[in-house]
Amino acid sequence: MVTYAIILAGGRSSRVHRSAPIMVPDKPFLQRMDGGERLIDVALRVTAGCARRVVVGPAMDLPAGVRRVREAPPQSGPASAIAAGLATIGGGPEDSVLILAADMPSPEVAGLLEAELHGDGLIAVAGGYPQPLLCRLRLDAARTAFDGVRGGSVKRCLDGLDLREIALGDDAARDVDTWDDATNAGFGVAPGAARWVVARQRVYDAGRSIGLNRAEEQVPAVGLRLAQPACTPIPVPHYSSSAMDGFAVAGPGPWRLLEPAATGAQGRNIHRKSGRLRPGQALPILTGSVLPDGTEAIVRAEHARMVGEGVELLDGHAISPGADVRHAGEELAQGDVIIEAGTVLHARHLPLLAACGVDSVVADRPLTVDCAFTGNEVITSGIPGPGEVRDAFSSSFPTLISEMGARVGRMDRLPDSPDEVREWLASSTADVVLVTGGSGRSGQDFARTCITELADEILADSIHCQPGHPTLIASRGVRGRLQLVIGVPGNPLAAHVALHSFAAPAFAGARGQGFPAVRTCTLDGEFHALHRDRVRLIPASLGGGRATPMANTNSHMLSGYANADCLLVIDPAGAKAGDLVNYLPLHQG
Repeated sequence: MVTYAIILAGGRSSRVHRSAPIMVPDKPFLQRMDGGERLIDVALRVTAGCARRVVVGPAMDLPAGVRRVREAPPQSGPASAIAAGLATIGGGPEDSVLILAADMPSPEVAGLLEAELHGDGLIAVAGGYPQPLLCRLRLDAARTAFDGVRGGSVKRCLDGLDLREIALGDDAARDVDTWDDATNAGFGVAPGAARWVVARQRVYDAGRSIGLNRAEEQVPAVGLRLAQPACTPIPVPHYSSSAMDGFAVAGPGPWRLLEPAATGAQGRNIHRKSGRLRPGQALPILTGSVLPDGTEAIVRAEHARMVGEGVELLDGHAISPGADVRHAGEELAQGDVIIEAGTVLHARHLPLLAACGVDSVVADRPLTVDCAFTGNEVITSGIPGPGEVRDAFSSSFPTLISEMGARVGRMDRLPDSPDEVREWLASSTADVVLVTGGSGRSGQDFARTCITELADEILADSIHCQPGHPTLIASRGVRGRLQLVIGVPGNPLAAHVALHSFAAPAFAGARGQGFPAVRTCTLDGEFHALHRDRVRLIPASLGGGRATPMANTNSHMLSGYANADCLLVIDPAGAKAGDLVNYLPLHQG
């Protein structure tokens, strides 16, 4: 018998958000205050021995090999989530599935996993009550119980099953429902250095807060997110027309041609020309031209021949009423929604908007990003001499930021002067601020000092990753709204790694998009274990689902990055050839 696991991580977390005095993540991402596990990590740890694990919830970074699905519709309750997990997990009827929620600080699953299955399964009893969200079921029984479920109570689904109760400690299924529950269990928002996955989730949440406070504009721009649905002010097509070149006819043929075909339009719009037909009559017509009154069908030019002053069908051809006629409103009725609210406009949307006569839409204000590039040693042209380096950011950062869906506002070069850095930061009103260089801890790293001084909250004092460890992430209020500030290292690969790691989720959150989670591939290569808790972010080529690490990937090197398709995400434990590993794509889309 094989045991699988379904971890439920898709709730609204509304009571935690309402009761917390600060901006906090959704429950699964609350972290031990010593910087250790998140609640989702606890659930993943206690299910590590299961044959396959499925997390049901929104997009998130998960260990390679852990699958994620979403219940339909999203946030429709744990019963729907279990049904979605069961549809994904596979397995045979005699196998079992462990079900638990991702908001338990110390779930006791050993008793459920070690006990012999009885009847349809086992259910934990903690604090004197059965715990529907901590149980182990036979797969066939679980599939029967949750078949076709869309909402409703997990307890009601389990009521018809023969379950043996397993008594556990009072805290075995204790969950986090409010902020007090979280803090009493030692979970919250840990200060100081942040794990890479934690920092990515924090900037995404900060982005969501930025998005909630962004104004709406009447604009026609690609790349913006619709704040309201776009509706067509006219039916589409807005008039009835011919679908082919030929003849508009009324009644059965042959037909008397009322006038010859037009020639030499010479800039005149002859598609507007119409007329009136009676049975037995015909008029020449072009594709897209207005139908004459009384038209019953279109005879294609290649299916007809002229006979004297009339037109008749060629042998072997027939017509039916409405043939080759485009009827007004057959595609869209006036007022129909053509693009839903929340859609990010792409080039493919523009012809539809134009065809419907929609010249502007109500969209969220563009996400703006100000960039400052610091460093006395940086030159912008020519061959650098000893003690000098060429600017590696001002050409790439704006392009990457645009590809990620934001707009660059200011882009300034600053000396390593605390007064100038402080003044520049204080004057920025963009949604997001990016500063390169000066994020370390030397006496010359003024960006860190100035960002810290002006911040209302430090989201990550540094990141447990390499390269990119000195990255500093903070937030502050500017003109009544949240501003996210990201200070990245001056080493060029480290800075670009930080941009891909943290700017992309922040921008996605602000635009109302899902979290840009890592993807999974097979490793062609090997990485030894590290003695310190840092994720390695390694440029690699990607093809056929396999990734090959590039050479020259130290924090100051760019040749590996220039030829890479992705950044491998290698855990401190290392990885060997053939292992599944996570990666971040370097190309958007």
